[in-house]
Amino acid sequence: MSARLWEYAGYWIGSAHGTETLYAYWYDDGRRQTRRRSLGTKILEDAKERLITLAGATRTDTTRSPDRVMLLVALDHYYDNDVSGKPSAEQAFRAITILKEYLSAKLLPTAPVSAFGPLRQREFMTWCRDQYKHSANTIARNLSVISAAFRFGKRVVVIRDGFGNEQEVQLLDMAPDVVTQAKRVAELINLPAPTPREWLPTFEEFGRFIDGIDKRKENLFRFVILALNTWARPDTIIHFHDTPEMVNRRFGTLDLNPPGRRQTIKYRPKIRLTANLRGWLDEWNSEAPMTWDGEPITTIKRTFRTHAADCHLPDFSPGTIRHFMATMVRREKPPVSKEQRDVWLGHDEKRTANAYESFDPDYLTECMQATDSVIAKLQERTTRRLSTCKERARPEFKVVSGGRG
Repeated sequence: MSARLWEYAGYWIGSAHGTETLYAYWYDDGRRQTRRRSLGTKILEDAKERLITLAGATRTDTTRSPDRVMLLVALDHYYDNDVSGKPSAEQAFRAITILKEYLSAKLLPTAPVSAFGPLRQREFMTWCRDQYKHSANTIARNLSVISAAFRFGKRVVVIRDGFGNEQEVQLLDMAPDVVTQAKRVAELINLPAPTPREWLPTFEEFGRFIDGIDKRKENLFRFVILALNTWARPDTIIHFHDTPEMVNRRFGTLDLNPPGRRQTIKYRPKIRLTANLRGWLDEWNSEAPMTWDGEPITTIKRTFRTHAADCHLPDFSPGTIRHFMATMVRREKPPVSKEQRDVWLGHDEKRTANAYESFDPDYLTECMQATDSVIAKLQERTTRRLSTCKERARPEFKVVSGGRG
């Protein structure tokens, strides 16, 4: 076996017979043998840097003290091992970038987690306000990323390093509490108190938005149809697929949580399949209704924002449709109960979790009928058809009890 030229976190650097290239070595407990991997360099200092990168920065020190763990290490640990593959990755990356700029300007890039206490948090808020003119909501949103990183750092998680080896890692044993409420941020640094978003399009404005969608923006139109029928969050709609696991035509239900996805605080419920959406799904006849170059799309934000601006509706966002529908069904006659609205919106996780209730013919009937009614009223303000011939020809869906066929 070659001499150990340098050791790090259970790995060591050595040479191999017949080559000057340096290798990383480690003992594999599962195989009960020493393994190696080329580091692609003959220079020891370069090999050290590559080994550190592959082994992972979180293994540089076994201590979990917030006085010893760097703030940026905690943030990178959270981003690499938890959020990088999630829809919130873009926001998290932006928040981490802003904090890095703050550390360079006000502290040191090597500042520990413990340094980000109440005084530094207030300084960070003030710096964001003065440097970027951020609102209280934006600052609170960025702070929530830091808070999430601290919580993740205190968990024991399994991560895979660059060598493909899995390790149990708990980065922190404690961390400062972080302010994440926009109202509290506003109080601390003298910013206007955040106010709830009150703008909603009228039926006429929504109709103008739809009529402006041309054939080149078919994905945008399909997004609107799915959003009207499901009231779902934009990311839920983007990941919608017309599969038997999500769309149960026999019982007329729609499971907005894809197979294999773990439910989160933004709960994705099982709702009723409206007559309107059933017709469109039959007409589209595609497992992934929204595609580009044969592949499912991953975002609609830019297209939506550009189209809204062209329609002189700058406040119209993908999430607006969810608020529009939740508001309009409250005005329907007969009124839709708060209980049903909460289930349809995914706000009532306990009730939504009843797997057998969705087979009841009366399950969420009020919401289903109100949704179709609101879409019909919207049709009166737009020239583009919002329903299909199949929908108009189909009688009201009913579940026939008895029998197993």
